[in-house]
Amino acid sequence: MAAFNKADIRLYVLSYDSHKAIANFSKTHKITFTMLSDPDSKVIKDFGILNTLIPEDAHPWFGIPFPGAYIVNNEGIITEKIFENIHHARPGPEQLLAAAQGERFSVEPTLSPTEDVDVDVAFHGDSLPTGITREIVATIRVPEGKHIYSEPVPEGLVAASIELDNNPGIVAYTPIQPKTSPLTLTGSDTTLQVYKGNTILRLPVAQNGQLIEKTAEGNFVTVSGKVHWQTCDDKECDLPESVDFEFHIKVGALITPELSWDLFKLVTDISNKKPHQKVILVVAYQAFRISKLYKKLVQDH
Repeated sequence: MAAFNKADIRLYVLSYDSHKAIANFSKTHKITFTMLSDPDSKVIKDFGILNTLIPEDAHPWFGIPFPGAYIVNNEGIITEKIFENIHHARPGPEQLLAAAQGERFSVEPTLSPTEDVDVDVAFHGDSLPTGITREIVATIRVPEGKHIYSEPVPEGLVAASIELDNNPGIVAYTPIQPKTSPLTLTGSDTTLQVYKGNTILRLPVAQNGQLIEKTAEGNFVTVSGKVHWQTCDDKECDLPESVDFEFHIKVGALITPELSWDLFKLVTDISNKKPHQKVILVVAYQAFRISKLYKKLVQDH
């Protein structure tokens, strides 16, 4: 939490769990941020994020939200939201901090106009634990008087993007792109969106446990791909370009909490009465494991 406190950012977690359950969890795991209880899922429903894939008779899981995060400024206005289509990955603390700080990154300014594009690619984080998203960050410094395109573009032009190599062990999520400016092509009614100057593209990624390389130094995954772009000025476009990247990243350890007696009894009762619900319980237990890991990562930061 040191980085959050230094940036004067307050972190709150909302759950449909009871006050007692949250208090016990907070005390047991020494949580240092505020956890809020929404036992009737009223706030969750008001925000329109109730997980509608869970039927009402699926006790005790009905009432959970689609997982995500909202960034709220000092005036109480939501300035950013981070949601994904699947439940088993969460934004890492680096991503939350970046969003809360207006997606600011340290980018060295271009000191003078140059003819060439300068591209840096970095992996944001020191590990890639299961269930946590990290980001590939591409900084494209565009020379003065030129621009690069955002999606969509007509045939014959190439938009700036981060593309991963085919790897079943790495999952890519929705790209995070900076603001664009409209540009109408000369001699045409077509208006496209472009980037100018220092441009930062971010691609959240996660690993799913496949293709992990086990070594004496620990477990690692490889994240590789290309950054694509095409520079143009008001009259003509250069040939499309790309740069390769590859990161050999350590896989963070996943902490497995002890299964409480209440949860064990619930698993046993339902397993005896409704064997088909075992899969649901396994998924829920995995989600609990991930939540504890997420708590640890946030507190470490």
